[in-house]
Amino acid sequence: MAEFEKRLACVIKADGSIARGFLVDDCRFDGTNEYVISWGVPLQGEAKTNFAGTIGSALKEPVSPGLITVGLNDEPNQLVVRTFDPDGTPAARSFHIACFRDQ
Repeated sequence: MAEFEKRLACVIKADGSIARGFLVDDCRFDGTNEYVISWGVPLQGEAKTNFAGTIGSALKEPVSPGLITVGLNDEPNQLVVRTFDPDGTPAARSFHIACFRDQ
């Protein structure tokens, strides 16, 4: 049996492309502000997962201020991120996500 992965992380560019990450498989961007991230291990079921997310640069570009929300969806290996301008208007933003998993 493989060791239980306790930490996942990724950086997603505003256009939905993956800048870097650990065990991140895919990111689908809706063109506005929703990103569905797929991981190589489940976030639900055996795992109990907590998230930390922040708006931040993918590489060295300037960072515009913004807000981020993170939540699970029906697929056990996916999470949904939505990004916004500071006033709550949907806006594409680069961001960083860390997932902390417990059994």
